[in-house]
Amino acid sequence: MATSRRTLVLTLAFASACGRGAKTAPAPALTDEVGRPVTPRTLPTRRVVSLAPNVTELLFAIGAGDQVVGIDRYSDQPAGPVQRLPSVGSDYEPSLEKIVALAPDLVLLSRSANRRETADALERLGVPSFITETPAVADMPRTMRDLGTLTGHVADAAAQLAHLQDGLAAVRARVAGRPRPRVLVVVWPEPLYVGGRETFTHDLIDVAGGKNVAADVRGYTTFPLERVLAAAPDVIILPTHAASGTGDAAAVAYWSRWPSIPAVRDHRVFAVEDAIISRPGARLVQGAERLAALLHPPLGAAGSGR
Repeated sequence: MATSRRTLVLTLAFASACGRGAKTAPAPALTDEVGRPVTPRTLPTRRVVSLAPNVTELLFAIGAGDQVVGIDRYSDQPAGPVQRLPSVGSDYEPSLEKIVALAPDLVLLSRSANRRETADALERLGVPSFITETPAVADMPRTMRDLGTLTGHVADAAAQLAHLQDGLAAVRARVAGRPRPRVLVVVWPEPLYVGGRETFTHDLIDVAGGKNVAADVRGYTTFPLERVLAAAPDVIILPTHAASGTGDAAAVAYWSRWPSIPAVRDHRVFAVEDAIISRPGARLVQGAERLAALLHPPLGAAGSGR
């Protein structure tokens, strides 16, 4: 990571000197966020394919949306603009033929969403690829700065990063001093998967003034029901895959069979759009606000992010 940071600091200076709208130039060699050497066809890039929903979202947030020429099928934000872009297939197994046909200067991937084999296959076809690694909120600055450097939107990326950091700090300040309810994030009911530490959901629970009862496990993992009963969460969060709320009532009702759990007894089982609380994208402040409103009802509409 230190090598990646030093390389991209030099690139950052280069991009700043070029300024927005400057002509592209032969690209220097870089190192991506997992330590792979990368040489984009041009820097700043003019044509980018994004194979990860969070990367797509961030590219549009920093003003690089016009440079995105292709996306994976799960990239859904921002809703209007991405619907007009060609899809190259799933993030796990995209169509290499479609990617090559789009003639990108660079393909952007995420370590959590894509396979390393995809990046290697693209390199063999002569298509440069850059893998991001953003496992926690603390890693957002690196990824946002790198995307800004690669696309020539350094100032925009810095502004978006400041917005993110200021927004999260504001949420943390609003809940400071309040009792921290015990929170369980249920990713999947059968078998029971939960969000432990080293996840974005864990980080946002902390920002929103809660205590993750699954903090003793790492990542998204199985969690016996007996441990849920013993942990007695005050709030249960159910990430849902649709902003529309389709299926939310059934997901909440599922937990009614365990009325001894405080969250169930007190009707504090909530469905929340997963993309705003588990995706390292541009809407993390919205996710933190939504969680803060659910964990601390007196905050009311001031923290409502949905």
